[in-house]
Amino acid sequence: MQISTTRFGSITIDESRVIQMKGGGILGFEHLKRYVLLTQNEKIPFMWFQSIDDSSIAFVVINSFIIAPEYDLMIGDNDTRFLGIESHEDVVLMSIVTIRPNPFTVTANLRAPLVINRKNRFGKQIVLNEPDYPIQYLLTVGSVSTEASLLENKEKHSNIKNLSTALNF
Repeated sequence: MQISTTRFGSITIDESRVIQMKGGGILGFEHLKRYVLLTQNEKIPFMWFQSIDDSSIAFVVINSFIIAPEYDLMIGDNDTRFLGIESHEDVVLMSIVTIRPNPFTVTANLRAPLVINRKNRFGKQIVLNEPDYPIQYLLTVGSVSTEASLLENKEKHSNIKNLSTALNF
């Protein structure tokens, strides 16, 4: 499938990589339903959640466990059924990242993660009623885990394999 993007130009993606956002989609972008995860550099944990429906829309995202290894999201039964989740190993959690230039700050939204079923590629942004998970979780130097430290947490979060596997599901 050929898609045109404002950031990456014209690119070819395998249709099996398309993520279909269910329900309300992403807050403020409810009309956009199809996305693909793009990486620019395998060594950095940030990716692009590129809209297929609007070439000018792409969100910087990061696997939520990379920035908060203690992240303990409970997905409700309704959302589990809605997304067709059968096992915690089916789930990939992504947080939308915001980069502000002045003063330079980088934050991630832990309160409203993107929950993606890696098997059927259905996703949904779930807004949590959890004050412990901020909308603007400040990312600082050292707060973003490396793949090595992420793998050390593998036993705690068994749905995390390696960065490449988790993101290229």
